Amino acid sequence: MEARIVVGGWHPALHRLEVQTLLEAAGISSQVEHPRVLRVDSDNLDDNIVNRCSSITRWLLGGGRVAHMDTEALLDTILAAPGPGPPESEDRQPSIAVRIENIDGGGVGISHSTLTLELGARLASMGWAFDLQAPDYELVVVCVGEEQAQHPELEQLPCEAHIIWGLSQPADSTSVTWQERTGPMRPFFKPVSLDPRIARAMVNLAHPHTPDGRPALADPFCGTGGVLIEAALLGVHSYGLDLDEEMVEGTRRNLEWLGNEQDELAAVTTEVEDALDFTLDEPVPAFAFDPPYGRNSWQSDDGRELLLGTLARCFENGTDAARLAMLLPWPAEHLNSLRTGHEVDIGTYLTYGTEWSDMRELITTCGWSVNHAVPIGIHGSLSRLLVVCTRSV
Repeated sequence: MEARIVVGGWHPALHRLEVQTLLEAAGISSQVEHPRVLRVDSDNLDDNIVNRCSSITRWLLGGGRVAHMDTEALLDTILAAPGPGPPESEDRQPSIAVRIENIDGGGVGISHSTLTLELGARLASMGWAFDLQAPDYELVVVCVGEEQAQHPELEQLPCEAHIIWGLSQPADSTSVTWQERTGPMRPFFKPVSLDPRIARAMVNLAHPHTPDGRPALADPFCGTGGVLIEAALLGVHSYGLDLDEEMVEGTRRNLEWLGNEQDELAAVTTEVEDALDFTLDEPVPAFAFDPPYGRNSWQSDDGRELLLGTLARCFENGTDAARLAMLLPWPAEHLNSLRTGHEVDIGTYLTYGTEWSDMRELITTCGWSVNHAVPIGIHGSLSRLLVVCTRSV
């Protein structure tokens, strides 16, 4: 049985990379069907992988995929396919709801109400009970629009409009939500706090493997603890270091708050340490960090030596196959050019006052090979380059 994963529209390239990294670590292949849709083999897909991601909006089991068509033709197609029967339950009749969703401008000419009523009648005839508020399962139809942006990466991706459907389970609502984990909601907050979704993606990109209980990740610029919070929630034992004692104490407060709200957190060790001179108790396989910098530091070399020195220390404290995810200052001009379809050479843009092509070489001299570099918008005119590296043996 196949499955489809729909990723968020905030940063599709980053979201796809995160999902594909986790799938590859689990030995699962995937195929891009659209900038926001991946097809995978569901027989090998562990729902723990899905639950780890920052960016999956839907996980659809079974079902199918067709080109965009009108409502009646779509109904005929879905109804002609084998329907999902309710799983056996000794306690009660399993419940379901029908959801129709549009992404990227999809769904033109599709009647949501007609689809919902007709598909609901089909499911009722198969023995499902209906619960629109808190169903056990959902039959989801996603109308995917044609990708309009002339982004250079899209030249290599299928972007045509289509419709997918499948069975899904609602997200677990018992954990602390993304909104509840944003900086202003924590007891210790600074404007530099990372969005929890970006922090989660960084942890997954640096440490895509199933946690085994050993120390696994270090953040040498832990700040308010955003990366450490996501690592703890994922069961990844981590180290958090910062030269600023206020930040370390603030991180501890945030982790204590999280522990009061959420059970089963992985251990986190926090220390006041210099990123240029730290030594961990044992090597770790992952690093994730957001170094300190000013708003326009992409055009200044202030902080470059701190970054390179930190990369050297990470190399010394990493296992042979260590991975690293970091955020670098990046000009919003680059993202604006991508959004308007202009051909751009990423290598000529500056980070820390250095062209990216030259910065890649400097990163290499510190013992790290760059695997991916994804520009992302943070908010307004603030942009970052998320860089994923592996340790050079």
